[in-house]
Amino acid sequence: MFADNDRISKRQLLRQMILALLGAWLLFLAGEICGHGQNGLLGMLLGFFLLALWMLALLRCAPYYSHMEEYVGKGGRYVILAFYLSFLILTGSFLLRKISRICAEYLVGGADPELLALLLLLAAGLGIGNDIQRRARLAEIFYPFVMTGFLLLLLLAAFHMRADSFQEPVRLSLAKIAGEGWRTLAAGAVMAVLPFLLLQVDGEKSLRRPLLEGMGKLWLLLTAAILILIGTFGSGGIRRMEAPVLQLMAGTRLPGEFLERFDIVWLALLLCSLLFALGSLLFYGNHLAGVKGKKGRIFRFAMGFLIYVGSIAGQEQGIFAWYLLAAEYFYLPFFLVLTLLLWAAANVERLTRRK
Repeated sequence: MFADNDRISKRQLLRQMILALLGAWLLFLAGEICGHGQNGLLGMLLGFFLLALWMLALLRCAPYYSHMEEYVGKGGRYVILAFYLSFLILTGSFLLRKISRICAEYLVGGADPELLALLLLLAAGLGIGNDIQRRARLAEIFYPFVMTGFLLLLLLAAFHMRADSFQEPVRLSLAKIAGEGWRTLAAGAVMAVLPFLLLQVDGEKSLRRPLLEGMGKLWLLLTAAILILIGTFGSGGIRRMEAPVLQLMAGTRLPGEFLERFDIVWLALLLCSLLFALGSLLFYGNHLAGVKGKKGRIFRFAMGFLIYVGSIAGQEQGIFAWYLLAAEYFYLPFFLVLTLLLWAAANVERLTRRK
């Protein structure tokens, strides 16, 4: 059923992408978009359009990323990889802090979030490992359950919508639409690692359609979730919530009330996606560093340790206070400029050879 050639299929890449992004975007991005109503929805549409264009540019520039030393030198390559690794570590710290807080509040009442963070990090790291095919197989197993579960749960949550929640006055603002578009693009900054994986994907030259299909599915699911959230709580109510999707989970019930803690099902699906995302960050870091065997395990341990330290440092004034700003105004511009520079350098080289 699965080949053992250190390569994955296009379908497996697509499912990994959706599984890793869906939970995090529902938890972190949906509430932000909801709070801005129509401006948020239009901004998210703009952001997904820009993300799709960037993804196609990354796909086109993949060979240049693989031979980066030819354009930036060996030292420049090390600096760029260090930049990537710092982004993955900070993203992992932010994600781990959020997951541990959610579990401490909704799943294991009264538990120490820092202890939960350690256990969750171990589960994510040991679960995915450093084998690209192992990660692909896990995605194949969990994807149908997570996608089917989210679709069913969103359908049940839709029965809580009220028509009057959509009647709140909203003034369209180009500045707000642009801001939410940029924020949506920043939420997809982790896509910057895509070119480094494509050489291990079968049929990498025909990935345009599958990747666009994945972006389309994510946009449809997020749009449905946002409309349900607005229809249930209203834009004004959502602005007062830290994580609106969790409140939606708590209020959703099965007909007949035969399952009292139905929100546990929501949380299990969300946690599955979030843990896959966290394990993926560890995988990407190891993959970029190019270390395997014993050195690879030591590197993963060191990276996991840094993620854990980052998640607990400063408590609520730590990673939450500045990570999103760093992603939007520091890391994302760097990744976009790098894509542009590599594309320009490769085209200059091509024109030079023709002469």
